[in-house]
Amino acid sequence: MRFLSLVFLIAIVVLFIDVTPYAQTLPPDVGLVTQLSGDATYWNEGYQKTPEKVQTFMKVRRGDHFKLSQGTTIQLVYFQNGRQETWKGPVALKVGDFETRVEGEKQAKPEVVMLPTETSQGMRRIPVLLRRARLSRSGGMQLRSAGDASQKPIIPSKEEKAEIAMAKETYQKLRKQTKPDDITPELNLLGILADYEQYEEMEKVIKDALKIQPDNQVLKELEEWVRTQRSQPTKK
Repeated sequence: MRFLSLVFLIAIVVLFIDVTPYAQTLPPDVGLVTQLSGDATYWNEGYQKTPEKVQTFMKVRRGDHFKLSQGTTIQLVYFQNGRQETWKGPVALKVGDFETRVEGEKQAKPEVVMLPTETSQGMRRIPVLLRRARLSRSGGMQLRSAGDASQKPIIPSKEEKAEIAMAKETYQKLRKQTKPDDITPELNLLGILADYEQYEEMEKVIKDALKIQPDNQVLKELEEWVRTQRSQPTKK
């Protein structure tokens, strides 16, 4: 009996040793895919060796490898420094902490725009918003996202109102310097508003984003979800 108990204990220890390093080596999120046109796949030698399709609004992790096919365009925004890169395929890329580098012999350079660093605050929250809206699945694949955001009160506190006001100010600045087809300013503002459940204002921002990208299916579904949230009773 003691022998069987010892074997069982050893098995548990071995299982713990096998699982723990994997959890510890999961690379950090460093950015967000804000725009995608065409076909692209990604993989990471640290934990995901089978390529999967890149999806819009997917978080990007350090060490990710991207492969863009001919005619594909992808836009990434880095959280730490606000670096926005636009790449055109065919090209193979590897994600770093602050920028992306080309792999292989192909000499390609991205179009780079440095956004205000505060932009990242709203961008980080977009995958969380999609998870709450249950839109983090597309074609049966789970978009990378953080855990569900904690519920916030409908009426923001003084500090929260200040953050929302700053986000709106940032939006105005970004909108003036961003390309007409780029919804990065809207995404940043949307992420902040979502964190404080400002659904009425969120609906307006999504409508503006849809004017820019009328065929964006995720935005259409998000708009419908926001509409249902507005119709629910106000929290006490």
